[in-house]
Amino acid sequence: MFRWSATENGWKSVGVAVEEGTIVAALRAAGALFGYLHGSQVGGTPRPDSDLDVAAHFGGRTPAAWEVPVPPDVDLLVLDDAPLYLAGRIAVRGRLLFDDDPSARVVWEANTRTMYLDELPYIEHMTREYLQAVARGRR
Repeated sequence: MFRWSATENGWKSVGVAVEEGTIVAALRAAGALFGYLHGSQVGGTPRPDSDLDVAAHFGGRTPAAWEVPVPPDVDLLVLDDAPLYLAGRIAVRGRLLFDDDPSARVVWEANTRTMYLDELPYIEHMTREYLQAVARGRR
């Protein structure tokens, strides 16, 4: 439904504009220490109906994603509770949106990247096994 693109002050879609400052302010107000943009918008493969994927680390009281009042069409992932296969992709490929605690971010990135890259062969193997099982079930 919306096509997002980077602008000087934020992200814009057809008919809707979200400034980075609005997203960052909502995340900071909820207690986030740092945040990333990720997904198809950062990877350069958005579809016309793509939303804007944002991830944030809170490092303490962790709110549920729906408790953080981000703008409409912004999809929030709380990194504190995210599965390794998502958190790892964000740690490796995400674009830093803001960083209010650089030492906490560096520790999180280093630990998450190490675990993710160590487990990546297993994750990829299990994904292949699952997809093959689904394909066999459809025949």
